[in-house]
Amino acid sequence: MELPREWAQMDAQELRDLTATLFAELSEHRAQLNKRDAELSAHKAQLASRDELLKHKQLKIDQLTHEMAILKRWRYARRSEQLDAVQRSLLDESIDADLEAIGLELEALKDKPAAPKGQPKRVALPAHFPRREVRHEPEDSQCRCGCALERIGEDVSERLDYTPGVFTVERHIRGKWVCRGCEKLIQAPVPAQIIDKGIPTAGLLAQVLIGKYLDHLPLYRQEGIFERAGLALPRSTLAQWVGACGVALQPLVDALQAILLKRAVLHADETPVPMLKPGLGRTHRAYLWSYSSSEYDELAAVIYDFNDSRSGLHAREFLGSWSGKLVCDDYSGYKALFEKGVIEIGCMAHARRKFHDLYANHRSDLAEEALRYFSELYKIEREARELQLDSEGRRQLRQQRSKPIAEGLREWLTRQRGQVPDGSATMKAIDYSLGRWAALVRYLEDGDLPIDNNHIENRIRPIALGRSNWLFAGSLRAGKRAAAVMSLIQSAKLNGHDPYHYLKDVLERLPTQPASRLEELLPHRWRSSPTH
Repeated sequence: MELPREWAQMDAQELRDLTATLFAELSEHRAQLNKRDAELSAHKAQLASRDELLKHKQLKIDQLTHEMAILKRWRYARRSEQLDAVQRSLLDESIDADLEAIGLELEALKDKPAAPKGQPKRVALPAHFPRREVRHEPEDSQCRCGCALERIGEDVSERLDYTPGVFTVERHIRGKWVCRGCEKLIQAPVPAQIIDKGIPTAGLLAQVLIGKYLDHLPLYRQEGIFERAGLALPRSTLAQWVGACGVALQPLVDALQAILLKRAVLHADETPVPMLKPGLGRTHRAYLWSYSSSEYDELAAVIYDFNDSRSGLHAREFLGSWSGKLVCDDYSGYKALFEKGVIEIGCMAHARRKFHDLYANHRSDLAEEALRYFSELYKIEREARELQLDSEGRRQLRQQRSKPIAEGLREWLTRQRGQVPDGSATMKAIDYSLGRWAALVRYLEDGDLPIDNNHIENRIRPIALGRSNWLFAGSLRAGKRAAAVMSLIQSAKLNGHDPYHYLKDVLERLPTQPASRLEELLPHRWRSSPTH
């Protein structure tokens, strides 16, 4: 091999220096190639992630579009179902609200802003309604160039407000200011609201939600109430407002659920709600599942979760990876949770109820004796509340006084079990308690645990009372929307807030509330803004 002439003339040190330089250049080249490969791989990963996101987004769009098509067919097609006028009205309300909610969700999924709707020109609000002016002017009347701004006009928009029995109008006046020096027009921005360019104030929206989900007034009834107050608001319009509010409030409910699932002790219960299946022309039994913090927890919150069945899968999906202590009844749907590590806490009230029914129906002497034991256990719990004991205080009191009574009850039940006939109601009452004994007495070892599940049953009772006015949930989506809004309303009540004032303030602040500060609007964190 013949070396280049300049290499041949180099001495040993020069050759070593040259070799080192070449190796350094080679290493740098390899590093650049590796960096380029890494960038290329990262770019490919980004493309793959974006493609996956686009596929997921398109799948969601397709699902929502299909759901919308079905709802429109149900809404506008001739119906052969045997529904009375009230049922048809309630179904139409649910469908109108669902269509509005789906439209907003589709708009959020699409990259391009939605084309302006061809809506008719808004009819002026009645002139005889009282007006209240809300002025929006620039913070500074001097331009940045140093010239004074000159007011040359204003834009006025009106929003409809409502307090029980009385409509009023908010006149939002946005002054137009101009700088003659730099010919710049300055105007305060349009205040953000839940329904963009809509006429209802947050107060009117809150009133509709409270009427529907707290006072259990269907929209067709609210339509009549508003008409008597001086303005006919079509129930289809009210339904659209409900749908839009449901979409806007859902992030708050999701945030509340995330906080609830950090608690060590939860209550769970479920109650049936009829849900209409329009294609069948009849209702089937759906369920409203309820989850709440314990009465001894500083967090006061309840979440409702509407589902189309009583399958335990719904509880597993809601709780996810949560693995705390669950206070519940003996429903088999919870059993899979206990196999995954959730600790079962029994309900002493359910055990007591079995004997109460025996005594009420048959004047059973055995049931009467059992009730005496339960009465003593509950008497001690009342004393703990009156003494306002902390967790350790409750545990010590239960160990000293409740535990001996519970052990006596178990021994007595075991003796009685051998003396009652198989298959009898008495046997079933005894077996319920003995079969769940470990879960029933866990509260004796932990002062943070309640004696029963009455706390959540009290949370679900207002929902059960309202079923006579609901008649049914118009759809799965409508049921979930109702569950979400009722979660916020009932949680607000648990924290001592007036539900109307809470929702009104939240609906006013939510459009401009940063996502990082969303928790400030949750019922247990909420503080009314100074204007309320």
